[in-house]
Amino acid sequence: MLQALIAGIIQGLTEFLPVSSSGHLVIFNALFGESEGGDLAFTVFLHLATLLAVVVCFRKDVWALIREFFAALWDILRGKPNFKTPERRFLLMVIIATIPAVAAGMLIKLLDLDGILGNIFVVAAMLLVTAAFMFLIDRLKGVYTEKDAPYRVSLLVGCLQAVAILPGLSRSGSTIFGGVLGGLKKEFAVKFAFILSIPAILGAALLEGLDVIKTGGLEINLLNWMAGFTAAAVCGVLAIQFIKVLIKNKKFYVFGFYCLAASAVAFLAGFGVI
Repeated sequence: MLQALIAGIIQGLTEFLPVSSSGHLVIFNALFGESEGGDLAFTVFLHLATLLAVVVCFRKDVWALIREFFAALWDILRGKPNFKTPERRFLLMVIIATIPAVAAGMLIKLLDLDGILGNIFVVAAMLLVTAAFMFLIDRLKGVYTEKDAPYRVSLLVGCLQAVAILPGLSRSGSTIFGGVLGGLKKEFAVKFAFILSIPAILGAALLEGLDVIKTGGLEINLLNWMAGFTAAAVCGVLAIQFIKVLIKNKKFYVFGFYCLAASAVAFLAGFGVI
C-alpha cells in the first residue's frame, strides 16, 4: 500500500507540475525496482485519477466545451459551421493541438520505440530541456485569449505536446511554454495546457488499457488501488491550484532548479552511483 500511495502521489503531482510524471516514474523504478507503481493496469488507473483532477478544477470549461462540441457538430450537419465565438474557437484550438500528439503516439507504436520511454539517460537529458523551458516562461509575455488567439499557436502547442511523449520532457511544462511563446496570456496558456491534457490522458489510458487486455495481466488489489487513485486525484487538484498561483507570481523558475536537480539524480542512478 505504501508503494501504491507513493506512486499515486508521484503521478498526481508530476502529471501537472512541470517536472515530468513519466520521467519521475522511471527514476522511481531505477532507484527502488519495479513495484505496484510500475504495474501497467495500475498506471492506467492512476491516469484516470489525474483525469478526474482536471475535470474537477476546470469543470465549467470542460462542460462548456462538451456542449459546444455537440452544438458545433449539429451546425456542421446543417451546413452552417460556425467557429467565430470564443467557446467554438477554444474547442477548435483543443482539436488542432491534439492531432500532433495522436500522430506521435501512433508513430511510436508502429515503429516499436517504446524502449526509449524507459531509458533513464533520455529522462536525464529531457529534464534539462524542461528546466530551460521553466527559466524562459517567466521572461515571456502574452496578449491572446480564446477570443483572438491565432490557430497557429494551437499547432505549436500541439507539436510540443507530441515531443513531450519523451520521458523527462514535461507535457504540462512544454504546452504552457508553447502557449506563452506563441503569445497566449499566461493564465489562458495554463488553462489551455491542462484542458488539452484531457484527450492526452484519455489516449494514454486507452492505449495502455489495450495492452493490459492483450497481456491478460490484470491483478487487482482493491485497497491498494483505491489508495493510489485517491492520492493521485487529490495531489492532482493541489498541483493544478499551485500552478495557477505560481504563474501569476512569475515563480516558474523554481521548477527549473528542481528539474536540474532531478536530472542530476537521473544521471547518477543511470550510472549506478545511487
